[in-house]
Amino acid sequence: MTTTHAVPTGYRPPRADEPIDSVDSLFSHLYDAARLEMSTIPLYLYAAYSIKTDNVSQWSAGPGAFRLIKSIVIEEMLHLSLVRNLIVAIGRGDHITFQRAEFVPTFPSPMLHRVPLLELKLAPLTTDLVRDVFMPLELPAKAGAPAESGEYQTIGQFYKAIFDGFQRLCGVDPAVVTRAGSPGEREAELFKHNRLDLQYTNTYWNEGGGGAPIIVHDLHSALTAINVIVEQGEGMDPDQQEVPIDPGSPAQDLATGLFEAPHYVKFKRIADGWELIGDVHRVPENPRVADYPEGPVRDLGRLACAAYTYVLALLDELYNTSGNDVRPGATSRRYGLERVFIAAMQGLLFGVIKELVGTPITEGPYRGMCAAPTFEFYEFPEGVSMTRHLKELCERVLPHFPALGGDNSVLWLIGDQMPADLGTGR
Repeated sequence: MTTTHAVPTGYRPPRADEPIDSVDSLFSHLYDAARLEMSTIPLYLYAAYSIKTDNVSQWSAGPGAFRLIKSIVIEEMLHLSLVRNLIVAIGRGDHITFQRAEFVPTFPSPMLHRVPLLELKLAPLTTDLVRDVFMPLELPAKAGAPAESGEYQTIGQFYKAIFDGFQRLCGVDPAVVTRAGSPGEREAELFKHNRLDLQYTNTYWNEGGGGAPIIVHDLHSALTAINVIVEQGEGMDPDQQEVPIDPGSPAQDLATGLFEAPHYVKFKRIADGWELIGDVHRVPENPRVADYPEGPVRDLGRLACAAYTYVLALLDELYNTSGNDVRPGATSRRYGLERVFIAAMQGLLFGVIKELVGTPITEGPYRGMCAAPTFEFYEFPEGVSMTRHLKELCERVLPHFPALGGDNSVLWLIGDQMPADLGTGR
């Protein structure tokens, strides 16, 4: 797939038959890597949220399929952050914004840079969806398998091009692993505009998986970050059924015996029936908020889109806020943003979606089904606090969905925990 959306300065569509030989080419690949990681998150969340559950929080242990998909989503968020760390490291951090209509994926849509075409869609979880969409998306490439056209056949091939590009720009020949020049000068040149204080480094945990944020400051740390993404996603080879639970420190995991399955294998366990799906809400494929009936259901769907966009805005604000003020015993805006980002994902977004998937639709094209999150971009008003606007959207639907209010509720999270000045250009 060739991108046609508005793109930042220096971007040109990556091609598998054109090796990365410039910072612009490397940035272009990393930019599309971020778009690729972003496209998986709504896809997997939609399927996971379609599972019925009585848990207080779907982020605690639940049915087998949900637990696996939840761990995958958290790791995809880690991968998205690692890619953005890589972009910051090469001095292009100001060239990418998640909270943009052009960056947020729409569904259905073809997977980026993949031949043969794979259509990504929002759909209720079934073994067929996992086998026909999720597993091909995470399909591993045989070790060393090259791309065979202007596009890539697997995510692994795409990241291998990025891996080789970092080596090449640092003076390492990827084919023979020898230096093409002074490693100090070439490496220093690539990372000379790095902002370590803007990289994501804290507040990550995953009870169903592993990995950790990596500060990218040189070639070795850049290649380590890429390996984490590939190993957790596909595994390094189709025959490899386990990866270290912390791919950034594999030697330690080899010593302790701590391993997990890569995403492809996790999905295969669901497709083969080893991890049961259970009952699933009857939700539509690729819904649109505009197709929901006017009134409370459409307003709730709009709130879900706003909450999703708000989470992306929090990530952007985090990456634009220096972490130099993070010290024991001191107040830190950056650390606070990292904490509320997690709360927004687990409490705010899930709280709204939980109400959606339990709401029947009584008219229109989705009649007889339950509502579901559409993960569409929401345009917040200019110059107005995003937090205040989000609170107003929540208050509008509160009479119809009272579970959104009260102690430790969605409304409480917005009003008491989220940054009041988000989006005001403070």
